[in-house]
Amino acid sequence: MESIKKENPVLKMRPFSDVYIGTGNGLIKKNLKRGLDAIGGLPKYIKPGQSVFLKPNLTAAQEEMTGGVTDSRVVRAMIELIREECQPGKIVVGESTCHGGVTARDFREHGYVVDFENESDGMKQYPLENALFLDAPCLPKKVVESDVYITLPVLKNHDSVCVTAAIKNSFGLIPAIDRREVHRSHAIEQTIVDIARIRKPDLCIVDGRIGMEGIAGGSHFDHPRYANRIIIGNDPVAVDVVCAHIMEQNPRVRYLQWAEEFGLGNANLDYINFHGMPLEEAKVRFMSPAEEIEEMTGGKLHLYDLGSCSRCRATAQGTLHRFHSPDTVLNEADILYGPGEWDIDEKDRSKVCILVGDCIQEKYRKLGRWVPGCPLDEKAYFGALNDLHVVCNRCELTVKEFIKNHTDEELAFLRILASNKTVYKGRDNQAAATDYTLCVGACQMGYAWHHKKRSAAEFIDRGLDLDINDIVGTVNCHKVTVEQIEEVFQKLKAHHDAHKK
Repeated sequence: MESIKKENPVLKMRPFSDVYIGTGNGLIKKNLKRGLDAIGGLPKYIKPGQSVFLKPNLTAAQEEMTGGVTDSRVVRAMIELIREECQPGKIVVGESTCHGGVTARDFREHGYVVDFENESDGMKQYPLENALFLDAPCLPKKVVESDVYITLPVLKNHDSVCVTAAIKNSFGLIPAIDRREVHRSHAIEQTIVDIARIRKPDLCIVDGRIGMEGIAGGSHFDHPRYANRIIIGNDPVAVDVVCAHIMEQNPRVRYLQWAEEFGLGNANLDYINFHGMPLEEAKVRFMSPAEEIEEMTGGKLHLYDLGSCSRCRATAQGTLHRFHSPDTVLNEADILYGPGEWDIDEKDRSKVCILVGDCIQEKYRKLGRWVPGCPLDEKAYFGALNDLHVVCNRCELTVKEFIKNHTDEELAFLRILASNKTVYKGRDNQAAATDYTLCVGACQMGYAWHHKKRSAAEFIDRGLDLDINDIVGTVNCHKVTVEQIEEVFQKLKAHHDAHKK
């Protein structure tokens, strides 16, 4: 396959980026070398004696065949190529392995991985002017101060940032406590741009042989996509844009726009030199988060992306993925976001229609409940879903009745989840793995299972002698009563009080 090199414009505004697209057929090492040679070869990027840091995606406790984590063979092949071709100094592989992933343990056994979560003395705050969210991100010195930083992500969808590849992979560099705060503040896009401004990758190797489609991200691993692609580039912005087009996802993503504005790379295909497969031939359509939501709700929720940007798209999708079965949705609804045309016959539309975001055309706003905002206000959106009886909130109402019977002092240690949201969080609760959580309602059991699994792994990693059922309480039924909540609460409180003493 020959490279396609574009002619520079008369007035060159910025350097061109190089991106290679290839298949995953055959030997991994041979495929990586072919792609790296196409963009100039490894010696162009790694000089003799330079330190090299490789960052795979290993944060989830999942097998490589799920498409949720970087294949360890890709990392090993890269290490071999670097040693053979570049005469490097020290090579380090690092990741935050706070979930106790099996792949991360495998790397540790071979002496490859630095676990950022256990390297507090190796972290440093880096002040950042005009930060989008983090004024001084806390990052591993081994990464920021390395001569060459290579990111090795997986090709995936993500309900919060839509597409996750080169830039999003650096999110795992910051401490877990900061990641939780970023998630709660809905500021992932801002944060990954802040991180990239301090240390962006010099090389990006995207393992797209087996990716993940649908909601995906870091919590859903049941939709692997056998895409058979490897994407390699020297510009993380260009690589992510190309990945979005390969997956046939909406490329209007805020973090890519911001990254380009900060001069981190090219989001414009006209400034990308393509090597290997032509982009049109390389496309492998991934199921979008919206399509998986429709699938798992039995076709009750229909999400229509009318050319939106990720401001409203991420909130509209991310809020709804909590409703993981038809039982959690009461009535069918059409949900629209974006400035484009809605080309659906009137006879095919649902009785309930929710239109979100400021960019929805005026002519559509009269069709149902319009929730303005840029970005969309999640509470107002959730309110519309409840008011129009689209989603069930019976357990939430019962929890609120329970709360009336207790003081804030009594509930200070506890977080209560119901109707797929946090209904109450006590002042002392940080929503961490070792904090007390009460999950109310049958639809909350999926989250309870994941939370217990994550917490149990952290207990083992930290050497804590705790029973997860003493920390996470559940009321598993559809018609919850205040008395049932009270019974489980008293058990959690008794353990908390005894442990506190």
